[in-house]
Amino acid sequence: MKPIKLTMTAFGPYKDTEVVSFNELEDNRLFVISGKTGAGKTTIFDGICFALYGSASGEDRQDYKMLRSDFADDHVHTSIELIFDIHGKRYRILRQLGHVKDGNKTATGEKYEFYQVVDDREVPCVDRQMVSEINERVEEIVGLTKDQFSQIVMLPQGEFRKLLTSKTENKEEILRRIFQTYPYQDIAERLKEKRRQAEEAFSKIEQQREHYVAEIQSKLPEREGSKLTHVLSQEHFNMNQLVGALEDELEFYQNEIKVKGEEKTKASNYAQTMQDRYQKAKVLNERFEELAKFEKELDLLNSKESVIKEQQVTLEKSERASQLEIYERQVKEQEQDADEKKQAKLKADQALKTAQENFKEADTQYHSEAAKKEEREQATTHLNRLKELRPKVEEISTKKKLVDEAEVNLKQVSSKLSSVEQQITTKRQQVEELDSLIRKETEMVEKLPEKQRELEQLREKWKESNRFIQMIGERDILKDKVQAEEKVYHEAKAEFEQKEQAWLHGQAGVLASHLNDGEPCPVCGSTEHPNKAVLTEETPSKEGMDQAKNHYDQHYQAYTKLVTQYQEKLDQMEEKKQVLAEYDIDDQKINQTFDWLVEQGQQLKNEVEHLDRISKELKPKRDQSENLAKHIKEIELEQENLRKQVEDKKQGYHQAKLTYESLLDAVPVDIRTLQALDGAINQAETKKSKLEFAWEQVQKQWNDASETLTKTKTQAENSHQYLKEAESKLQKVKETFKEQLELSNFANEDDYRTAKRTEEVRKAIKDEIEHYKQQRTTVSSRVQELKEQLSREEKVELSAIEVQLNEAKEQYELALQQYNSTVDHQKNAAELKERILETNKRVSEQEKTLNRIADLYDVVRGQNSQKISFERYLQIEYLEQIVDAANLRLKRLSNGQFYLKRSDRQEARGRQSGLGLDVYDVYTGQNRDVKTLSGGEKFNASLCLALGMSDVIQSFQGGVSIETMFIDEGFGSLDDESLNKAIDTLIDLQKSGRMIGVISHVQELKAAIPAILEVNKSRDGYSETQFVLK
Repeated sequence: MKPIKLTMTAFGPYKDTEVVSFNELEDNRLFVISGKTGAGKTTIFDGICFALYGSASGEDRQDYKMLRSDFADDHVHTSIELIFDIHGKRYRILRQLGHVKDGNKTATGEKYEFYQVVDDREVPCVDRQMVSEINERVEEIVGLTKDQFSQIVMLPQGEFRKLLTSKTENKEEILRRIFQTYPYQDIAERLKEKRRQAEEAFSKIEQQREHYVAEIQSKLPEREGSKLTHVLSQEHFNMNQLVGALEDELEFYQNEIKVKGEEKTKASNYAQTMQDRYQKAKVLNERFEELAKFEKELDLLNSKESVIKEQQVTLEKSERASQLEIYERQVKEQEQDADEKKQAKLKADQALKTAQENFKEADTQYHSEAAKKEEREQATTHLNRLKELRPKVEEISTKKKLVDEAEVNLKQVSSKLSSVEQQITTKRQQVEELDSLIRKETEMVEKLPEKQRELEQLREKWKESNRFIQMIGERDILKDKVQAEEKVYHEAKAEFEQKEQAWLHGQAGVLASHLNDGEPCPVCGSTEHPNKAVLTEETPSKEGMDQAKNHYDQHYQAYTKLVTQYQEKLDQMEEKKQVLAEYDIDDQKINQTFDWLVEQGQQLKNEVEHLDRISKELKPKRDQSENLAKHIKEIELEQENLRKQVEDKKQGYHQAKLTYESLLDAVPVDIRTLQALDGAINQAETKKSKLEFAWEQVQKQWNDASETLTKTKTQAENSHQYLKEAESKLQKVKETFKEQLELSNFANEDDYRTAKRTEEVRKAIKDEIEHYKQQRTTVSSRVQELKEQLSREEKVELSAIEVQLNEAKEQYELALQQYNSTVDHQKNAAELKERILETNKRVSEQEKTLNRIADLYDVVRGQNSQKISFERYLQIEYLEQIVDAANLRLKRLSNGQFYLKRSDRQEARGRQSGLGLDVYDVYTGQNRDVKTLSGGEKFNASLCLALGMSDVIQSFQGGVSIETMFIDEGFGSLDDESLNKAIDTLIDLQKSGRMIGVISHVQELKAAIPAILEVNKSRDGYSETQFVLK
């Protein structure tokens, strides 16, 4: 990937549109990006990374909302456009962020574009111009993820050192992102979940088995001396012992079932015998009781015989009386008819009398209304005269409305004119007050850019001062650690040298102890040994001396590591002092300066925020003033128009009033309105209607009264005739009833009525007589039958037999209970045995499964002697290839002194290992941690490691074309020789075809490289760029 042109709008410190055209480099492939701190050098890297991947280059700049320029106008959208070449093709990508404008509640303006440029025309690279599809397509074309891009193309501040100095866990995450080893991490997570599931399953089955074991004591009784009681009484027992004891219990209960079954059968037979004997005696006694009951019932029936005879006489008379009921009913019906005809005659006579009175009254009213004929004719004439006046009154009403409307319109327009004149006065006063406020606030806001610059400078000074204060604290801590470790180191050194010297002296004694007279000395060759060295007890052993040597080496390495860190911190502080000097900050008075910066910064921040608020409010106020002025002009035009309307309305009102007054003379005063006229017409119509209605009513009433009189006369005559006929029929049916009464042998009508019974009563008497006869016959037969059956029997005493029967039942119930209990115990023992055997088998199988999964999980996650996970085992291969590639360049940069090596040492406190890095120092012949390198050495190693990673990634990503590299800072920590070698390395990379951009403050680097991209920060706080070629 090679950038051609980068266009940044409202991005970071770039207020407007800033274009960085890399074609201006011409043939220069190596260039320096130079500028003051905070000018926006790193923002150029951010812009390229954001265009491609939608996020900035460094981890501390991931929030894209923070990338918008604070200097940008509200209407300008933040956007990045990048034109780049890759694989011989050219592409253009645009990312424009939406933001919430003043007065809006939601963000607007978001836009994304990705095109391939072919023959000066653009071809879409994605089906839909949306973030997800663009991101996926960019990764496909570039061949790198965002993390890979940051490691081999963009090397932001501090990012490319992470792989060198970070712990194994951090390197693992870096390598995971770059080489996509996520699936192997997922394997460990899935195995962890499987282990958890297996542990839960194992625990569940174990709990189930323990539950069955606990059930033994609740479901089986404790038998003294049994094997099961003995096993359960032990604190610890195995399942085989328990199963064997349950088998013994099963055998015991099977034998018990046979014994208890025989006892149950014997008790059952005896209880049945006693039950049969008891039932036979009880039946015999019940027959004696039945005989006594029937004899008593027969006596009672015999005593009722006279009553039954009387009932028979009553029944015979009631049946004769029932034959006369039809004649009695005819008499009653005819009596009722005669009464009804009599009542009808009385009503008809009364109706005739009323009709005669009504006719007389109607005739009188008829003659009275007939005399009002002239009055009815006068009412009709008056009504017609009023109706003829209606057209004139309607015209008067119309003209009156026109006069009233004209008057109302005149008042409304006049009122509106007064209101408008008042508005003009008020608005003019508001404009004067607002313009005065705007002039005052404009003078204040003119100071805002200067205050913002001062605040930005204070922030940079505060940032650098704060970091320097932190460095002082870190330096002091390291100094204390160095002094403490130096003391321990010197003590260990003295102890080792003392033991080494003693051991060397002691070797002469060891050698002398093996010399014999006449044999040559292996040192001097002499065969005589007159003064042999003596072996003393104080001579240390070889193991003791080696232990002291190891102790000394450990503290030496720890001491040199701390000294290196301390020196590196001093170097960093010297660099920072140069930065402070640029800001005119005395590092000797840093604490007082820091406090002053905090206080001044807060005051200046409050002032800037206040002025910024006023600045944002100025435009709405100016708009408000302009709007008010426009509004006044509009109102003045409306005022002139209203004045013309007032004059027009006055003329219209006077003309309408003259026309209205000329019409009033033709109509009486009291009916000049439609309402008054309509009221008079209604009164005339009402009077006319009443007179005509009264005449029509009396005519109708006279006719109705005459007709009613004729009708009631006829009805009265008919009712007299009907009454005579009814009285004649009544006499005939009475004579017939009397004749039948005599024929039925009743003494008189009272005798008949006494004998009368309803049909239901007669039936009840008859049923009672028949029931009595049947019951008497049945009871007599049963008494005779029982006497014959019991003639040779006697009653039995049941209480003694019942006692024996109850005893037999109790013996049977006890035997049955003991038998059932034994069967239940045998069944429970069998079930518990089978359940325990089955769950024990499942426990064993699940335990094997759990152990297999747990062992595999421990291997995969690195819980082994080497503390290396399966994923990290694969990552080691990548890391070693990266280290091999890095050493090719590090050898040259370090003059052959340093080589990077993957460390095999295990981290302390059981932490994961395998990805640590050591550096082999050829001068000392020892390995040490890369963190002990100085700042410059660490930069060289980090740069080589980053370049090595670039080589490895390209070898794995076959289609990746790395034509560009950007490096942010780090060269300030190099000495002159290391700097020159680093420059040579960059030149070598340039020769391979790469374009390399370096951010640096180092003057030597700027002088050595002919192309510079200068980033200049203006007095207003925003920045601009330009290429300078030497």
